[in-house]
Amino acid sequence: MPQPALRYRQVHLDFHTSEQIAGIGARFDPEEFAATLERARVNSITCFARCHHGWLYYDSARNPERRHPHLERPLLTEQIAACHARDIRVPIYTTVQWDHYTAERHPEWLVIDETGRWVGTGPYEAGFYRRLCVNSPYREFFRNHVQEILDTMPVDGFFFDIVAPMDCSCRYCREQMLAQGLEPADPEARRAFGLQTINDWMHEVSAMVWAQAPDATVFYNGGHVGAQRRAVTDAHSHWELESLPSGGWGYMHFPLSQRYARTLGLDCLGMTGKFHTSWGDFHSFKNPAALEAECYNMLALNAKCSIGDQLHPDGAIDPYVYDLIGAVYAQVEAKEPWCRDARPLVQIGVVSNEEFGEERVPAAAAGAVRILQEGAQQFDVLDTQADLSPYAVVILPDAIPCSPEFAERLERYLAAGGSVIASYRAGLKPAGDAFATERLGVRLVGDAPYSPDFFLPEGDLGRGLPPTE
Repeated sequence: MPQPALRYRQVHLDFHTSEQIAGIGARFDPEEFAATLERARVNSITCFARCHHGWLYYDSARNPERRHPHLERPLLTEQIAACHARDIRVPIYTTVQWDHYTAERHPEWLVIDETGRWVGTGPYEAGFYRRLCVNSPYREFFRNHVQEILDTMPVDGFFFDIVAPMDCSCRYCREQMLAQGLEPADPEARRAFGLQTINDWMHEVSAMVWAQAPDATVFYNGGHVGAQRRAVTDAHSHWELESLPSGGWGYMHFPLSQRYARTLGLDCLGMTGKFHTSWGDFHSFKNPAALEAECYNMLALNAKCSIGDQLHPDGAIDPYVYDLIGAVYAQVEAKEPWCRDARPLVQIGVVSNEEFGEERVPAAAAGAVRILQEGAQQFDVLDTQADLSPYAVVILPDAIPCSPEFAERLERYLAAGGSVIASYRAGLKPAGDAFATERLGVRLVGDAPYSPDFFLPEGDLGRGLPPTE
């Protein structure tokens, strides 16, 4: 469903606020809030309806007991009104699988592992990281929560946070698996069911939102946009790539994941933070040069910019934070005319091995990306379902097993004049006993008995090289 184009200068305003803190929003000044954003060149800001503690920041008729006990004003609705008066969009944040309030009161809705334990933090650990299962009655609560927002305030979009497939053994998942003829005791079947569950849920929620707010942007955040997201592209209006280099993602995450995300046909928004470290580091400031470099990298890779901040519990916006953000966004604004509707011109595709494991930045793909970046090459990152025809060269780094379907597509690509560079075990059949296509021009002998090993290049491969080790 087409939505308005993403804006280039966004802020993601975290607001996870414990019930033990008083005076929530007491110092919020709507005019000062919006004016500060405007001076900083911010033209879209994601604000909170509900946080990981489970509290609401607006007046709720459906769930009045969930309104933060010390909230002194309907913060979200005042933020929206003040920002809209200055043409600043306000996508609405709500949490999905982390909600401390719900987890405490409905432990029967939690994700359960195969040993019967909760997934996430235990009862005596700090944090709100227990996962809620969307196959439980929580699913209906969540629909009602979103519906109330749609019914009671203007909605520019939704940012649904903490959304990931879960290997769940709760009774609701086990019952549904059995009803579908699946074996709940089979870990592989549970994982496949968990992926299908969350994908179906995303489609369901997006359909509900777009039925009432067809222009709303919708994004489901799991901290990464990778190969699993291809199946739910149509449930999203765009991609947001949460990637704070100093916050656990590292400096290779965004260059790899954005080069993949931009191939899926949706607009992209990069997301870093103003923090020296990561989310919640309230009074730290990223080095201005680092923040500039991160935003410039977003623009260079065809993404818009979002900078994460966290509003003080009293609701007062920090002018010094927005001096930092504004200095960068003034430069972004000046560059926008050259970035708008730009498309990457690439000749190389790198097939990532992410879809064959659980790493977000697998070493083989990261190594290929680093080599090509340092060589100033223009390239995309692909999965095995991608169209290979736009690329002059496709690289299979180290660990890309070739299913019969992918091998057939490689053969068609090579027959049409494409070139493939495959390293180490890339190109082998999934069983690892032979290469999947003879067009690679090599055959598997086995693992070398020594490491490192050496060879003498002969024939075409050795032309112009001395025949010596």
